[in-house]
Order: sequence, then structure tokens, then C-alpha cells
Amino acid sequence: MARGGKTRAERAALLLRRMPHVPEAVKVRFRAGFMQKDQPSGLPKSLERFYAHLEAVGRSPAQVETEDFEALSKSRSMHRALLAGLRWYAPDVPLAAARPISQKWDHWLNATYNQKPLKPKRSTQVGLAAEDWPEAWQDAIPLLDQVTRVDGRRLPALAPKTRDSVVQAVGMLAVANIWARKRGVELDGTLSPDLFESFTRFMLLEREVSARTVADYLERIRMLADRGQLLSSEARLTLTDLVGALREDAADQEPGKRAALRSFREQFSLTDLVKRALALAVEADMAPDGTAEAERKRRIAVILALLVNTGDRQGDLSRLTIGEHVSRGEDGEWAIGLRQAKTGRSKDLGPLWALTGALIEAHILAGRPDWQIEDRVNDLNGCNLLSLSETPFHRYYATSVLREEFGISGHLVRTLITDLLRNGRPDAAWAAQEMLGHSNRWMQATYQSDFRATAAIRQWHLLLAA
Repeated sequence: MARGGKTRAERAALLLRRMPHVPEAVKVRFRAGFMQKDQPSGLPKSLERFYAHLEAVGRSPAQVETEDFEALSKSRSMHRALLAGLRWYAPDVPLAAARPISQKWDHWLNATYNQKPLKPKRSTQVGLAAEDWPEAWQDAIPLLDQVTRVDGRRLPALAPKTRDSVVQAVGMLAVANIWARKRGVELDGTLSPDLFESFTRFMLLEREVSARTVADYLERIRMLADRGQLLSSEARLTLTDLVGALREDAADQEPGKRAALRSFREQFSLTDLVKRALALAVEADMAPDGTAEAERKRRIAVILALLVNTGDRQGDLSRLTIGEHVSRGEDGEWAIGLRQAKTGRSKDLGPLWALTGALIEAHILAGRPDWQIEDRVNDLNGCNLLSLSETPFHRYYATSVLREEFGISGHLVRTLITDLLRNGRPDAAWAAQEMLGHSNRWMQATYQSDFRATAAIRQWHLLLAA
């Protein structure tokens, strides 16, 4: 249907004349899309601004940087229009550099639109009533009833039952706050590392609950803290470390560990971890470029591949640093060498599998062209491998990933590696010691030749060949 006396083809031609800096290939895709349906308002103008800006600064589309997206995103709508236009009509433009700007606008959106009047709630449990909490805690309660974005993650509104459990857990935290102050621990009402430590001690000693229960309470407290953005980076690390340590302590109880291992064996094998890593890599490539979804899936793929490839402890895996522990050789092979935190012994298994190296490179490139890998590795020298920043994730991040994907801990993966070696090559049990870091007496050449002969590695290599 004509609009304003013009046909759709005439309106498309008019828009294309207003995009002199846009490459012809992009214009062809845009016209095809416009002939199907009207495009979002501001999209053609955003494409023109993008290519005109790159021409002015002397960069090609493949070299686009975060500062370019910053300059072109004076409003959230402008930023969204630009990303939509590039995803639809210029898929060759890498959008990884746009992630920080997207995160900035998510924070702005939360602060601007999630301010609702406080709904007073009474605690029905033994925790302190919400009206007696510190003011900052109270202000975060309405966010439990709203859809909120935190670091690119969409946090849904909580179901009534879950919401009540969160309020009850934070009420218990308020009680622990009073309990600690009475014992001379100076706390100011913020969600600090000292408060989380005091809460854990209070629940274990005074309430005499299990480690698993305390971890559950801390997870509920995190739901409020994340939505209210009440956590400093130090407090977030402390909270996550406590949850991981408590869950590890609970999992180390022998009956529970046996049951979890048996359940995993019945449903999965280590090959399934590698298959899941491959599937996530494919899903990341299918996801919109430069999004939190793609970033997270590539990161999880690296974690799963490394857990099976190297058998590292979760704490060691979480602290791997590019250039210090993780290196890329001139031949493109990746290798990891580190001194283990628990034993103090060095561990170097030589080159990683080609698959693991490919997943690491996909994670580092984050959608950028392959030819930028050397520059990216140099730029990220000294950064954490998983977070790709100077600040690492918490110590138990790998376990949280495994629990989400398979319902097991990193320690169980190490146990399964030992089982497979024991069953496939009983005479090569020393190889498990080397891989898991229990000994450093064996020469690398012998390790590689014997270890590749085990049934486990044969199975994995068949998968890689396929």
C-alpha cells in the first residue's frame, strides 16, 4: 500500500539515497528487507552514521572498536537500532566491541524504570521483619516483583513462594547482622564480606543447619542483592566463594557424592561434556553477534572442554591467566602450564587438543574475524581466560556451570577421568596422577605416548575426528 502517495519501491529508493556511505551489499540487503515490511524507525539513519563515522576515523568495519559504538549510541534507542541494522544487513561486522555499551544501557534502564513504590511485607518466619532492615535492603524488595537486567542477564520476576523465601533469607541475614554486632564485629548494614562470613557462622553454629542449607540461604540473598545492585566486587566474590565452599563441603559427604556420581554415570559420559561444548559453540555462532548470550555460551564451551581435556581443579581453572598460564604458540597450538593452588606442584600437560584451542580462540575473538587472533591475544595479555578482563570470576564459577548443565561438580569430572583410565588402561594409572596434578615425576613424552592409548582418549579422539 502506498504511504504519502509513494509506493514501497519509491520509499525504499528515497531511503537508499540518504545512505551514501553505506556499502552496496548492505543496501541490497536493506532494500530486500524493506520491500517485505517497514523497518524500525531510525535504522537507516543509524547505518549511514555508522559507515560515515568509520570513514571519518579511518577504520574498516572489521576493525570497529568500543569507542565507535560509544560515539554512535547517544541514546538506548539509537544503540538498539544500530545493532539491529548491523545484525540484519551487515553480518560481517563483528559486534563484540558493542557489549560494554549494551551493558551500560541495561544498567541505565534498570535505574530509570524499575523504581516502584515499596510494598511492605511482613516476615512470617524467624527472620527480622522487612521494615526493620537497613534502608538499602528495603529499597530492593520491589525489584523481586519486576523483570530486571543485570550484566546483560534477564532476571524474571519471582514467583510468590520464591519471593517469600528470599525475604525470609534476607530477614535471617538481618538477624545475623545484629548477632555479629553483639559479639563485637563492626558491621555497617551493607552487604559486606564480613557480614556474609558472620551469617555463615551464625547459621552453622547458632541455628545448627547443614552446609547445604546455608548455601541455599546465601543463594536467595543473592537474588535480592543482584536485583538491587547491592554487592561490591569484593562482596560478590566472597558470597560466591562461600556458596561454592559450602556446596563442595556438602557434596564431599560420601553418600551424597556416590549418589551424584552414580546418577551422572547413568545419564552421561565425559564425551557428553565435549559434545555439549561443541553444541554451545554452534549455538553461540547462531546467537546475535555481540550479545551476552553468545559470550556466555562460548565461555561455557571453553570450561567444559578444559575440564575434560586437563582435569584441572575448579579453583585453578578459574584463575587461568592469558600470557601467564595460557599461551598460544607460533604454530597456533594452545598450552596450559600452572602451579596448582592446592598442592603447590607445577602441572604442564603440553599442547591442548585442537578442539579446545579452537574453542578458546572463538571465545577470545567473540565474533571478530579469525585474522585478529594474534592482536586479541596480545591485547588480553594478563587478563583472566574466562572473564577476558583483569577481574576473574569467582573460584567456583566452573562448578556453577557444571551444576547448571549436568547437575555435578568439577570434582566429579576428575573422578570420572580416573575411572576411565583405570578401566581402559590399569597399567597407566600413573597418567591419571599426572593429569590430575597428584605427581610431577613423569616425563612429558612418555605421558603423551601412553596416555593417548587409553580407552578414554581413544573415545574422545574418535569424537573429534567425526
